[in-house]
Amino acid sequence: MDRLPNECMRIMPSGAHCGSPAMRQARFCYYHNRQHDERLALEADNARRTRFPQFILPPMEDAVSIQASLSKIIRLLAAGEIETETASVILYSLQLASTNLQHAALEKSP
Repeated sequence: MDRLPNECMRIMPSGAHCGSPAMRQARFCYYHNRQHDERLALEADNARRTRFPQFILPPMEDAVSIQASLSKIIRLLAAGEIETETASVILYSLQLASTNLQHAALEKSP
């Protein structure tokens, strides 16, 4: 499928393109442009901190991104790069995101 020249360049974890129109003079739609800017700011903030491990989780957009986040946290926990308390809070948040995703899918189905 051919993409329009002004289409958002964001590729979802599933491999599908966003499909929303890109903002003028930008590569992304409004949502993904803001998300990109927030991610850059967070990475810059993490770079200034030396006490905490530097890791960024993908946005919780779909089941694939939740699974990727889960895998990343498990790897960090197994490597001893993240505290157990921090990992448990993040894992609980991922569980909530997964539950919310299931409810959203049920609401969309006819």
